[in-house]
Amino acid sequence: MEFLTVLVLALALSNSLGSTTPGLHDQTNHPFNYVVVIVMENHGLGDIINNPSAPFMNQLASSFTLATNYTAVNHPSLPNYLSLVSGQDFAPWSKTDCSPGPRCSAGNASNIVDRLENRGLTWKAYMEDYPSICGSHCSPGNCFLGDIGTGQYAAKHDPFVYFDDIANSTSRCSRIVPANSGGKGGPDNLFLSDLASPSTASNFMWLTPNPCDDMHDCSVSIGDAFLSQIVPKILNSTLFTHQKAALFITFDEGNGNSDFPNDQVYSLWAGRVVKTHFQSSNQYSHYSLLKTLETVWNLPSLTSNDGNATPMTEFFVSPAHVVHWEHGGSHGENHKPNVEDHQHRETRETCNECHRFSD
Repeated sequence: MEFLTVLVLALALSNSLGSTTPGLHDQTNHPFNYVVVIVMENHGLGDIINNPSAPFMNQLASSFTLATNYTAVNHPSLPNYLSLVSGQDFAPWSKTDCSPGPRCSAGNASNIVDRLENRGLTWKAYMEDYPSICGSHCSPGNCFLGDIGTGQYAAKHDPFVYFDDIANSTSRCSRIVPANSGGKGGPDNLFLSDLASPSTASNFMWLTPNPCDDMHDCSVSIGDAFLSQIVPKILNSTLFTHQKAALFITFDEGNGNSDFPNDQVYSLWAGRVVKTHFQSSNQYSHYSLLKTLETVWNLPSLTSNDGNATPMTEFFVSPAHVVHWEHGGSHGENHKPNVEDHQHRETRETCNECHRFSD
């Protein structure tokens, strides 16, 4: 009997911790346990909002949450990518948008991967058109350090390979993977397949579209079409409909000469754990993404930049009020849940928001 009592208590404790998120021992209090980050390219907030070439992005912004005063931190691309994962931009060398190498490296600087792994959390970085074999461009850990060419994978959009403790680690390099099996853009089937279960998903998932899908080399309409295909699949995935998962979309920088804090870029959170029809004009930056993860997951700051940034916690509903999405509910196709819906309805409420984006 004594053994049985101990066994029951052990099972109860293991269930309460959650086997898929071993580092989140108090996960019921977190607004999210999983995050997907998508970074688009070279367009300011004004290039997207009210632009008829971006109907999906405008629909997404009006339905979920939009940060209207979220800024990039530098120019050109690479300093912003590095800031998003390490809390510093590494200027001046990063301002050349160089490929990783001896003169283009963050060295042993701490990064978000260090913080996640130390907390027992998992991560994975998905790159469109990233080669499955690094060939003659291998790092010591078998990360690919080269560029494929125009319209395909660009190293400057993959911040992880600039850090020695990632590029020199076989286990960490194995977490930087192709998002798609066929190359040349979506549908990013390898990334989407990992969203089918908490056992295949990671707590922190990063997706870099190729330079056409992210609007670097192609038009706003092309990038908007890319998001219109992949975002509904993300929001309709098993992970997002049954777990507390959040999607963050931002741009690396605007296309003008505006500098921080005046380089506002389109940035939003989406998913059942965020508020709906919500905007904030509070000051945020790329450092705020790190600060949000650090606040929610109890991670130490990487630098004073993210340490002093404001977390974006105002965009999330209370964990007790998260709506459970079950497809095929009774609401009409035009139903749009609002903040009050999240606050006053039962957590088993049905919601067609993610279906609506598929129409």
